[in-house]
Amino acid sequence: MCGLAGTALTLASPGWGADCPTGRFRATAGPDTASGLDIRADGHFRYFLSEGAVDETAEGRWTCGGGTLRLTTEPEPKPAEFRLDRVSDDEEASFSLIVTWPDGRGVPAVDFRIGFASGEPVIGYTQEDGWSRDFGTRVPTTAQFAEPFYGTTSPVFPVPARRGIKLHVVLVPNDMGTAAFRETPVTMVDDRLVLHWRGRAIPYVREGE
Repeated sequence: MCGLAGTALTLASPGWGADCPTGRFRATAGPDTASGLDIRADGHFRYFLSEGAVDETAEGRWTCGGGTLRLTTEPEPKPAEFRLDRVSDDEEASFSLIVTWPDGRGVPAVDFRIGFASGEPVIGYTQEDGWSRDFGTRVPTTAQFAEPFYGTTSPVFPVPARRGIKLHVVLVPNDMGTAAFRETPVTMVDDRLVLHWRGRAIPYVREGE
């Protein structure tokens, strides 16, 4: 019994397993970033990050090779998606659009790119009650949307080539807020872990240090 208890205690304690560290770590990426990694000795991990408008979590399994941890979220989250809900006529503007959640609430700060048969595109971002513009003789032919906080990008939607168009686009959240790690690397630099995620390198130190 004592031998089994000692083994369990060893597995639960922070340490090094297969050349990779286990234990709890906190981010040191500045005062506006709160993030933690819990690398458990049983091969599972938990993660959270809160930074500005972004709040995300993840849990799943990790592997270790060559001193690099690789995180994979389980189950695999379903990404958010943009859906072109309908195209209607708008008598108040030559072109307008609105992005909403499935319940009809408007979504502000969604980036968009309006394309034309010729000339430069128009780039902007949505307001909660939509967006409109009179393009004069120019007629939009395409529209694309991007949610800047979690990295969701829409297909390029075709736009009917006529004036007085209103686009209603729905942002379906699905598992928005769950980080979709797929063999995402965590390297070791000196006594720190560094999570390589969405083009960033987020440093972590062991809790208590």
